[in-house]
Amino acid sequence: MSDFKIKKRKTWQLFSKRDIVDLLKYRDLLYTLVKRDVNVVYKQSVLGFGWAIIKPLVQMVIFTFLFTYIATVEMDSSTVPYAVFNFVALVPFTYFSAALTASTASLISNEAFITKVYFPRIIIPLVPILAKLVDFGVALLVLAGMLIYYYYTKPGSIEISMNIIALPFLIVMLVAFSLGISLWFSAMAIQYRDLNQIVTFLAQFMMYAAPIVWPYSRLISIATDGEKWLGIDGFASFIESAYSFFPLAGIIEGFRSALIGGSAYGDMPYALILNGSITTLFLLITGLYFFRSKESIFADVA
Repeated sequence: MSDFKIKKRKTWQLFSKRDIVDLLKYRDLLYTLVKRDVNVVYKQSVLGFGWAIIKPLVQMVIFTFLFTYIATVEMDSSTVPYAVFNFVALVPFTYFSAALTASTASLISNEAFITKVYFPRIIIPLVPILAKLVDFGVALLVLAGMLIYYYYTKPGSIEISMNIIALPFLIVMLVAFSLGISLWFSAMAIQYRDLNQIVTFLAQFMMYAAPIVWPYSRLISIATDGEKWLGIDGFASFIESAYSFFPLAGIIEGFRSALIGGSAYGDMPYALILNGSITTLFLLITGLYFFRSKESIFADVA
């Protein structure tokens, strides 16, 4: 049982002036916890930050072999190497998967801290979201090296275009989506511990549901074939519209257009990004509400 109680908020109260003041007041704690998380992962590791790129690189090699030599994936552009096509998608997804998994378990792994010290509880799930940005940054540097290599060794496969100016927004959208869904899962996981295992499977499912190993246009083709087979008018349009609200679709396709280039890969998918942003904003706002509504029981349950 905890030594103190947190006053339960009104369910409609999302963020007050006091909350903002508290976050600013405890910014040093946030920085310390983020630094601790980064150090814990890499301090005793021989390869250090190398692990930030090993996982997506290994996955890229496996996917490239499988979907180039065994099960060929139809690409929108024959000039883009599949390794680049795949790795550009794996970099943001690896960040999302790692941040979601760590953030979901964050309240449980810090339960002793929660029961003894007062601080804004939202800091706890926020820490992994920020800490994993270090890995994300390292992976982006490796990706930049790969893009430069192909740009000079395979002219026409990579294009430097104005689409790259959308990259900062896509990164913000990625972080916001990761935080929004993590607020939901972290608040639920402290009561339902099995959720930590479920999230692992959910991340694996989302890897294949997102356009990582295949282009977004492939989904449209499959939906069109399904409409003909089922004989349901409008089926393909419904699937396309529903899928456009999946944030990872807009993020990944946006990353490809921004980094591979418009003429080399495709135009910026503004509709996907807009609809995905709507879902992201919804998850972020409702996640904050839900987290706040459960905040008063965190110490007791832990």
